[in-house]
Amino acid sequence: MTDLKILRTSSRLLLALLLLGVPGLFAQYSPEIAALKNAARNFSVPDGGTLFQVSTLDALLQGVYNGSMTVGQLKQQGDFGLGTYEGLDGAMIVVDGHYYHMRANGVLSESGDNEIAPFAAVTRFKSDVQFTVNQASMAQLSTLLDAVLPSKNYFYAIRIRGTFDNMTARAIPMQFLPYPPLATLLPTQSTFNYSSISGTLVDIRSPAFVSGINQVSHHYHFVSDDHTAGGHSLSFTTGPVTVEIQTLRRYSLWLPSDEPFSNATLPYQ
Repeated sequence: MTDLKILRTSSRLLLALLLLGVPGLFAQYSPEIAALKNAARNFSVPDGGTLFQVSTLDALLQGVYNGSMTVGQLKQQGDFGLGTYEGLDGAMIVVDGHYYHMRANGVLSESGDNEIAPFAAVTRFKSDVQFTVNQASMAQLSTLLDAVLPSKNYFYAIRIRGTFDNMTARAIPMQFLPYPPLATLLPTQSTFNYSSISGTLVDIRSPAFVSGINQVSHHYHFVSDDHTAGGHSLSFTTGPVTVEIQTLRRYSLWLPSDEPFSNATLPYQ
């Protein structure tokens, strides 16, 4: 049986939500979801938080993989987020101020300050609202999140922590000049399948009006609690997890000054 209850704790609203994947489940709990949406609106950080981004998604899709900002510099901008590394070398996962690097050979390590990113989106994470979920697929969780967000016109940093029944993630091997477009590299990606794994999902949700600048809707990267697994998430089913949402109403876009970006044809078709 599905159980749902709402508790208020200081300036947060705690929604204890156990999902069994029943069709139409969210409609059954529209009053509770509306209450959580109001909480996200009313308890947001006063200045709205800032998402700091390096380069654009279209530049990355076109093959602009030259690193333009170091991890050390990124740490000054945020302690939570995602991205990739020079040469499209795997996935960046940023949690609690630690920058992790998941490579296509399956090795995850903590990044040195001198590693360089061609694309990243980071923020200083401070959640506005939290709730718990169990047994939700990627599609179900994304639908639930979209139902409770106060508006789809803002950016959101979303942290999902707990146990995952299954997780499929990817990392693309490091590329060398001349860089090919990202779409041509998908057949070469390494895919990792994990089961009964504890960790953190980083989700940066971007509004539709930044299409081509950042990935519209949800973008998930994962790192395990033991720091041995991770990557760009392709699919998952949660076990019991805690979801924390931060509304971001400020957006800072840093554009590279190098020749590859300057000469790129944007937007990318």
